[in-house]
Amino acid sequence: MAALKIKTVEQLIEAYKSGQRIFIELEFEDNESFHGKNLSGSTFKNCWFIADFTSSNLEDCIFIDSNLKTSDFRNSNLRGATIKNCSVESTSWKGAIVDDFCFENNFHYGAIIGQIDFMNHFINYD
Repeated sequence: MAALKIKTVEQLIEAYKSGQRIFIELEFEDNESFHGKNLSGSTFKNCWFIADFTSSNLEDCIFIDSNLKTSDFRNSNLRGATIKNCSVESTSWKGAIVDDFCFENNFHYGAIIGQIDFMNHFINYD
């Protein structure tokens, strides 16, 4: 029997609660809300998110080869998380916890940006 294709926030949270931690080719493009949700330790590969992750626990998460455009990570816990090879245009990060956070080789309005760019333009920018 084939695995259920995850199409809703509720299905993703249920899969997470059941122990799934690797998610591939998910599509959430209608500004779905993950506000306050715990997805710690998950890996998201080749996913498409236009989503609200405010105040979410994304500790030790990996986002790779994904679209995160216009997603909101304000006040989220990104401790130990990695975002690599992702599109990050129009994202919000104010108040995010970014201890041991890795931000590498991401795409931002035609430029490839990394950790120093992230700290200078997203976190330390007033």
